[in-house]
Amino acid sequence: MTSAEIEEQFQHYMNIFRNDAELGKAMNLVSFENLFNPDFLKENSKFTSMDDMIWRSGFGIMNLLEVENVNQDKWNAYIAGNTGCSTWHEFGKLAMIAWMKSKLEESKEKSN
Repeated sequence: MTSAEIEEQFQHYMNIFRNDAELGKAMNLVSFENLFNPDFLKENSKFTSMDDMIWRSGFGIMNLLEVENVNQDKWNAYIAGNTGCSTWHEFGKLAMIAWMKSKLEESKEKSN
């Protein structure tokens, strides 16, 4: 998926979530563990888990909350080399898209 396609899908799903109170509540509770789950990482990167992504980075961070403390150019290069995305921000949007799609599927299943 190109950067433009990721952005377009991201905005599409964000609009759906912004206009639905229940989905909006769910989005406020999403965590890194939910977004960067093993299935997402295996499908969209060279990583098998969040721990794998963190440890293999060599940046000495213990969790994804610490990503903002590392050199962003180097972190983005690491992400670009190990995912189909060019930046961490873009990879996060891709993860959000996957998570929002799954939440919409769950929501549809509950209403049927």
